[in-house]
Amino acid sequence: MYVQRFTLAGALCGIAASMTLAIPGSAQPPGDGGCYQGSQVSSRLVPGTGSAGQNVHSEGSLWICESPLLPDIDAAKVSYEIPWGGGPGSARFTWSDGSVSTATGGGGNLWGITDGPASGHSIQLNVLENSTTDAAGNTDSTYILISAIFMP
Repeated sequence: MYVQRFTLAGALCGIAASMTLAIPGSAQPPGDGGCYQGSQVSSRLVPGTGSAGQNVHSEGSLWICESPLLPDIDAAKVSYEIPWGGGPGSARFTWSDGSVSTATGGGGNLWGITDGPASGHSIQLNVLENSTTDAAGNTDSTYILISAIFMP
């Protein structure tokens, strides 16, 4: 019985260690690079073209950026707006060197950069949603910008 408990305890420690290693927050961007970490995303409703005439405006930050598409750039402030209920939106990436890239899209958090650094490429924003629901059925969600990866 002692051996079984020790084995179970060892297995649980192994699972806990592997879960710790798998926690998002420091994803390695492949190929064209990207940004390794990000911040919590703040969002608010603004007048727009979505359902009931509203858009969702969101902002966050990225840092530990490394990419041949962004020489000497290591961070960014990101703001994007999409119609409530979906549809194409617009984004603005203000890079740490003061340059600005604009983008369109937003479906699946994939943005096509139309102007500025990395123009002609796409960037995938990886966002984690953490939702909790209280006893009355009200849901509260927090969004975290985990990383961003450039696509060809």
